[in-house]
Amino acid sequence: MKKLCCLILILVFSAGCTQQKASTEEGGALEIDWLVPLHTPQPPKEKALDIIEDKTNTKLKLIWVPDSTKEERINTTLAGGSMPKVMTLPDLEDSAVVSALRSGMFWEIGPYLKDYPNLRTLDKTILKNISVDGKVYGIYRERPMARQGVVIRKDWLDNLGLEMPETVDDLYKIAKAFTEQDPDQNGKDDTIGLADRNDLTFGAFKTLASYFGAPNEWGTDEDGNLFPYFKHEAYKDTMAYMKKFYEEGLMNRDFAVTSKTQQQDLVIQGKAGIYIGAMSDAMNLRDQGLALNPEFQLEIANLIKGPDGKERTWALGGHGGMFAISKSSVKTEEEVKKILAFFDRIAEEDLNNLMLYGIEGVHYEKKGDSGYFRKQEYYHLWEAEIQPLNQLIGINKQALKSAEDPLRAKNEKLEEDNRAIAVQNPAEPLYSAAQMDRGTELKKIIDDATFKFILGEINEKSFDKAVVKWEKHGGGTIMKELNEDLKKAN
Repeated sequence: MKKLCCLILILVFSAGCTQQKASTEEGGALEIDWLVPLHTPQPPKEKALDIIEDKTNTKLKLIWVPDSTKEERINTTLAGGSMPKVMTLPDLEDSAVVSALRSGMFWEIGPYLKDYPNLRTLDKTILKNISVDGKVYGIYRERPMARQGVVIRKDWLDNLGLEMPETVDDLYKIAKAFTEQDPDQNGKDDTIGLADRNDLTFGAFKTLASYFGAPNEWGTDEDGNLFPYFKHEAYKDTMAYMKKFYEEGLMNRDFAVTSKTQQQDLVIQGKAGIYIGAMSDAMNLRDQGLALNPEFQLEIANLIKGPDGKERTWALGGHGGMFAISKSSVKTEEEVKKILAFFDRIAEEDLNNLMLYGIEGVHYEKKGDSGYFRKQEYYHLWEAEIQPLNQLIGINKQALKSAEDPLRAKNEKLEEDNRAIAVQNPAEPLYSAAQMDRGTELKKIIDDATFKFILGEINEKSFDKAVVKWEKHGGGTIMKELNEDLKKAN
């Protein structure tokens, strides 16, 4: 009797497996509808998507949302309650997104990550940065953690017999020489050292502040309590440093009202020789500069010593938001695991390369084991068929490096090297209702005072009064709430 029961069970199990296999072979692909930002004029053609679907046994329904309207579309979708299975959430500081994550609208996936060979390797620092109340609700969209550095006119350095800067003092001396010593050798007094813009974060200021030793947005005192970085002495040292540039005419006089495009034009047109910001901007500056001047050369540096001789740079969160799985559309743990298996599979090198570089021989040529180059005639194909797929990448392995462009290859290396000196923002994963509600408005108080100090319109005492105003109008509440959340997290 026992043998008969066992035989029946084996037959039933075998039939079930056969039925499941047949279902898969007959088109039982996992269907995933997925809201994705679109940063190009058109969605990608289906060629590469077909390969992804075939290799992952999925049917993808990509809901492409123009970048200019993505916040509105995401917030409307969250409010409506009817969501696709996967949502791309680019901004984890958006109050509607934070509310949705905290209210349980998405699956907590942290406990599952260990079961997947690629997802288990996700960076713990970045996972902490995307966490909400200590829980991980999505797969992060990997971005360079620390991409800031100095972009400088190499041909101007050569003309003046100068070396690349290694310290903040070197930067000042080079800016002074670029302003006063005719670096372009045209016999005219028409150049300045530094080009900057009306952005204290992604312009020169915050990067210089990190060189001087300032914390990244928030510092911690000896008792472990958080305080805003504009209360640190290095913040004031940076203001004084930039004020010296401004007073001596070593930078553009209208920097406080200069846009990024205008800032970059100063470098492109040969009016300024130093650009402090994202090192990846160097390639665009170089390409446009060469179109105007065949002698135009740029170099990049990331290791600039502060007054104490240490090298630092401020870090971003290491992510561009995350991919989250909706509870309203994905009802079972079994389907969550299948979607995570899909994300684990597209993190493999073959599909990661496909979404980054395209199809070998069609969108790029391979050089050696780790290099690639893209012929000019391939670029528009890559732009139309592959570039939008960059938005599907979570883990970014960048297995191939540019073999055609030494500047691009150096940028990729220096971004990796920056991780060793990157200063993290300790408040990145913390929550403050006051910060969500009034953070942008309050930040303007400090930004205005910082610009005015550099421009010579106020002194240090007046700056300190602006800090007091920030605290009284809600900044003190932000500090209190962040410190409370920090204690919970610990």
